[in-house]
Amino acid sequence: MPTVDESIANEPATPLMLMLSADLHWRRREWQAAIEAASRVLAKRQKDFHALAILVGSYGHLQQFEAAHPYAKRLVLASPPSWRLIKVVIALLTFFRLFTARGRASVRKTMLRCDLEAQSDRDALAWAQELLSAQRAADDAVAV
Repeated sequence: MPTVDESIANEPATPLMLMLSADLHWRRREWQAAIEAASRVLAKRQKDFHALAILVGSYGHLQQFEAAHPYAKRLVLASPPSWRLIKVVIALLTFFRLFTARGRASVRKTMLRCDLEAQSDRDALAWAQELLSAQRAADDAVAV
């Protein structure tokens, strides 16, 4: 079974496969590989919230704040996914699973994952705003 990166190398890469690759590299703390994959996503989807978040976070971990700055600007303007809507859809699609203890546990785990992803999105936005504020403060200090 080929890895995600092998699949991308052998076949035309879809934005979904590229985003999966970027996310996997980011979670493994492989910052440069995450940057490369997320950049390829942005070439196809200029306003992709998660690709922007991966770029800002990866450059931040590499202490490359100047490189992160333009992506932070774009991230603050991008729209994060609506995790509440996603949770409603999941609840509707899994309604009958709620009748068993095992099904309830599975749905609860999925809902918790949505909450974690929503918190991650809020954290990425907060960090991008902090980076932009620090840059503005530095620019103001230079102007004085």
